[in-house]
Amino acid sequence: MSLADTRTRLLEDTTLTGRAFSEAWTKAVDDWLTDRFVAATESPDRAGMALVAVGGYGRGDMAPGSDLDLLLLHRAKLPPGEVAQRIWYPIWDEGLKLGHSVRTESEALTLAAEDLDTATSLLTVRHLAGDPDLTSSLAAAAVEKWRKRAKKNLATLRESVAARQARKGEVAYLLEPDLKEGRGGLRDIHALRWAEIGRPVLDAGDHTALSEAEEVLFNARVELHRITGRNGDRLTLDQQDAVGEALGMDADALMAALSSAA
Repeated sequence: MSLADTRTRLLEDTTLTGRAFSEAWTKAVDDWLTDRFVAATESPDRAGMALVAVGGYGRGDMAPGSDLDLLLLHRAKLPPGEVAQRIWYPIWDEGLKLGHSVRTESEALTLAAEDLDTATSLLTVRHLAGDPDLTSSLAAAAVEKWRKRAKKNLATLRESVAARQARKGEVAYLLEPDLKEGRGGLRDIHALRWAEIGRPVLDAGDHTALSEAEEVLFNARVELHRITGRNGDRLTLDQQDAVGEALGMDADALMAALSSAA
């Protein structure tokens, strides 16, 4: 079965809502990509090369419309161009959106020092296939660099968050909130966790509260993608009844839950 067919089958299974869908879809993608890596390298554990999930895919946050964020990590002087093509093209053939890069650890860390999105994506590195030592080395180094630059990184993060919130508005009070990018949405949860890696910013009990709020927001995002068939995160009025029904509640109860979570 193709990956696209697997995705369709999972979407048609209405018992797999929210996080349950994400876990099933993530596992299917992981297994499929591992097979692609083995086919591309003719080895399940090719030395000097690793296929790594980063960003949202690294976290395992896979809504139906989520991109695949992938890094083909390699040692210096090991040209991986042909391997990369043999992995990327099958993904495109499946009709999936791909965020991809091919870098050494040094190249990834250098870019992370200059680019906030790259730096935060490396805080959720997850090994998929190949040399696990490469992945673990990058994961440890990315966290170390983030912590060493905590003052600068958190200042940049704060500015980025404020600008995004000003553009997207409040999840708690808008009639049609952006579940991911709005103030109080999923991206703010990610930002708090990134900040916490840099230095303690959360109080006792905050981790549990964030996880509970995240489930409410993420479950609604999964069902929104399922209903609309696209990667959009603004929950419009005409979609609220269907999203609420998928999650076992009416639209008013859904919006109250989202407002509380935000």
